[in-house]
Amino acid sequence: RSVAHVATGEAKAGEQGILHAAAARGWPVVTHPTDVLATVDVPNPSRIVHAAVGTPSVAEAAALVDGGDLLVPKRTLSGSRPSMATVAVARRPVRGRLALVSTGPGDDRLLPDLARSTLASAEVVVGLDQYVDRVRGFLRPGTEILPSRIGDEIARAETAIVAAREGRSVALLSGGDVGIYAMGSPALERAGEDIDVVVVPGVTAAAAAAALLGSPLGHDHCAISLSDLLTPWQVIRRRIKAAAEGDFVVSFYNPRSRGRHWQLDEARALLSEHRKPETPVGVVTDAYRPGQRVRTTTLGDLDPSVVDMLTIVLVGNSQTRMIGGRMCTPRGYM
Repeated sequence: RSVAHVATGEAKAGEQGILHAAAARGWPVVTHPTDVLATVDVPNPSRIVHAAVGTPSVAEAAALVDGGDLLVPKRTLSGSRPSMATVAVARRPVRGRLALVSTGPGDDRLLPDLARSTLASAEVVVGLDQYVDRVRGFLRPGTEILPSRIGDEIARAETAIVAAREGRSVALLSGGDVGIYAMGSPALERAGEDIDVVVVPGVTAAAAAAALLGSPLGHDHCAISLSDLLTPWQVIRRRIKAAAEGDFVVSFYNPRSRGRHWQLDEARALLSEHRKPETPVGVVTDAYRPGQRVRTTTLGDLDPSVVDMLTIVLVGNSQTRMIGGRMCTPRGYM
């Protein structure tokens, strides 16, 4: 609808003419205190109105109190004196919208309808090159695309927020689920109340890997990132020990890279203090993407050299077992 609401002063909150006219058209009625209206700068203040109700303007002030542009200055009913009604029309400021869009593990069939419709309505799309390329077919012609290379998530989030503050509809992309080791937190930390923000969920990397392995997450589980770029290793180490002591199934994100090659070995050693060497482990690389690789091994035989940044390592708990070549963690302890 074109009309957001009808606004007036609190003194007219019970004015039947206003209420009936608004109700007949399905328009909500908003009232503002006199002292608030008195602070609004208007083009046509009136001493007579100020003397009568305590503010130089009601119609124009109520129209402009939330900001925007005055399209129709105050007009009185049929030019009568004294006027029976005075009206002014303002266009509200355009409020930007930032959608944090999860693109899932990579297969278009796993991209939910909500993500597809959000992408189709976006004016601006911000994301890593690889994520942008994946969703180009869902964008409408003329969509502005602002791709970036890996790294500097904060700059990417700020780029999206700046575009939204310009009153535009912006989609900020992440692989997997945007709220899990992705762009959700950097964006929400910086987005204020001046823009609308929606989060579009998706299939997580751990869920995708688990589906390819069987049902390893059938009981209590946790996710731990082995990257110490943003979290000190001693903190990560404590969390691994707690997960091991608590007998959680563990999904390791960011398990290994060229510059980080030793963390997975230490994580395995920490888990081995509480789990048997034959504990099932799943190693999934490029889940639901070209080059997908799915391996099962054991905690004792886990080979870190086959693991990279595109891998999820799922370590079972004391009850996890292999059944028919698939990992299965029972719902309870037997």
